[in-house]
Amino acid sequence: MAYFSGQGRVYIGARDAAGNPQSLSYVGNVPELKVSLSVETLEHQESTSGQRLTDLQLIKTKKGEFACTLEELVPINLELALYGTTTQVTSGTVTGEPLPNPVTPGNLNLLAQQNVSTVVVKDSSATPLTLPPAQYAVNEKHGSIVINDATTGGPYTEPFVVDYAYGAAQRTAMFTQPLPERWVRFEGLNTADANREVVIDLYRVAINPANELSVITDELLKFELSGQVLADTLKPAAGDLGQFGRIVLL
Repeated sequence: MAYFSGQGRVYIGARDAAGNPQSLSYVGNVPELKVSLSVETLEHQESTSGQRLTDLQLIKTKKGEFACTLEELVPINLELALYGTTTQVTSGTVTGEPLPNPVTPGNLNLLAQQNVSTVVVKDSSATPLTLPPAQYAVNEKHGSIVINDATTGGPYTEPFVVDYAYGAAQRTAMFTQPLPERWVRFEGLNTADANREVVIDLYRVAINPANELSVITDELLKFELSGQVLADTLKPAAGDLGQFGRIVLL
C-alpha cells in the first residue's frame, strides 16, 4: 500500500529566461499545500441512434491550481502576498523633520522613519526653543509622536521640527511589482510510508495577491497564496519533466 500524509518544506523562487529555477527561498512553516488539476472538455453526441449518445470527448484545456497557507511574516512571503518590494533600511539620522502645522495636542503624528531614538523637538523661531520632553510622548519602535502640550514654555513658532536617530528596518511596499511567476518546490516526507521522501516541482506558478491579512486576531496570523499553474512551453511535453510540474518519489 502507498498511503500518503505529507509534511515538509516549501521553497519559492524566480525563474530565468530559459525557465530554470533561480535561488529558491524557504517560506517557513506551511500547514497546508494543495495542487489541483482539471481539464475542460468538448463532448460530441451522435445523432443517428435516437439516444444522442456521447461518442467523442476532446480535451480543450488543461489547468492547474496552486494554494498554500503561510504562517511566517518574513519579507519573501510579504513580497509574494502583496506584490511588493522589500527595502533594507540602514541606520541614520534626521534633522529638522516638520510636524503638521499646527499640531493638535493628543493626536498621533507620524515620523518618516521607525525604530527611532534621541528625539528632540524644537520650534521654528529664529532662535529655536526646545520643547521639554515632558510635553510629548514618543513611540520609538513605531516612529510616532504625540504632542500633549504645545504652549507651556512658549510661545512657540510652529511648525515644530524633530531631530532623531533611527535604526535598521525592513519595509515591504505594496503593489510595486507585476504579477509574479515563480518556481515552487516541495521537499517533503510521506509520514504514512516510513517518512519516504518526495519532491514536487511546479515550474511556473502565477501567484495571486493574498485575499486578506488578519492582522488583529486571537489566532496566529495565516494567509493564503494561490495561483494558476501555467504551462512552461520551454520544456518538452514528453519525457519525465512535462510542462506543468512533476512528482518524484524517492
